[in-house]
Amino acid sequence: MNSEEQIRLTQTVKKGGCAAKLPAGELKEILTGMNIFRPKELIVGTETMDDACLWDLKDGRYLIQTLDFFTPIVDDPFDFGAIAAANAVSDVYAMGGQPATALTILAFPGSLLPLSVIRPLMDGALSILSKAGIALAGGHTIDDETLKLGFSVSGFVDKNKAWTNAGAKAGDVLILTKPLGTGTITAALKKGEAKESWIKEAIKSMTTLNNITRELEEIDVHSATDITGFGLAGHATQMALASRLHFTVDLNKLEFLEGAKECLESGFLTRAHTTNASYTQNKIEWNISINQKDYWPEWKQKIIFDPQTSGGLLLAIPETQAQKALEIIKNSGFVKAGIIGKVSRSETRTAVKFEAK
Repeated sequence: MNSEEQIRLTQTVKKGGCAAKLPAGELKEILTGMNIFRPKELIVGTETMDDACLWDLKDGRYLIQTLDFFTPIVDDPFDFGAIAAANAVSDVYAMGGQPATALTILAFPGSLLPLSVIRPLMDGALSILSKAGIALAGGHTIDDETLKLGFSVSGFVDKNKAWTNAGAKAGDVLILTKPLGTGTITAALKKGEAKESWIKEAIKSMTTLNNITRELEEIDVHSATDITGFGLAGHATQMALASRLHFTVDLNKLEFLEGAKECLESGFLTRAHTTNASYTQNKIEWNISINQKDYWPEWKQKIIFDPQTSGGLLLAIPETQAQKALEIIKNSGFVKAGIIGKVSRSETRTAVKFEAK
């Protein structure tokens, strides 16, 4: 191995990005009932599986804290560093806040990769952290069998501007800011079957910061989450359950990344596609009309289980403000953002209905 250019990071691990998460259902079952100290200052903790915690600073602000790390999802070290940083920072944006500091978490296989790879990794991360106005304040590294990179990020939000995944209201519409498909495309990349144009678009999406909180200050964002490893189905389910309401998602309104259709059709899937489907199987329902059966065959339906890495934000917004919000989001660079569904009260036992009529 003579240079970093010859290294394919995805070939050094079995699974990459947010697809490497442990299964949501099994993890939740194991952790249920833990005796966790809960002071009154902890406003949002583990109860609703939200994106980050909120701590009351008693000065009109909440401290936001989050942590995220994973194995390589792309081959280039610079790109991997940038994606890891954007993904970790996204949790702060999903709570309506602005990030301030970050600490690096790096597990590095010194026996497999030259230490010189660390520099482009961190250069990529810093390109994102600097753009977000985040100070890299330190970190921790260990020697490990597989490469893992991520960040612990802290930020702040005014109390009256904080978003959680539990605040959706009946009558809201659902806006998704990024197209889907990073899981299946990067699965194809690992097999050497992804076109360069597909990879480039996926990397561009994954390195786009979800920094639209300030732009949406005049919009009543009732609830939010970011779509990552548990897929649209998993994260929408968590948001609906936390809000104690029912979501209906129009499959025909979903946007795909270039190449996602071809990759799904060719069967490029991850283990997370299966575990995400298992986690949501009793919480979602399908309503696909006869004339949509050919357009939404079984393989294509897997897009809702596709594990996203640094995916978009899912926002619940009053219908009266939806078009204005969508215009702001699109003008902020999220050109494929769209209204994908609605929030309602329901007598059904499911949390989310995916329909195509």
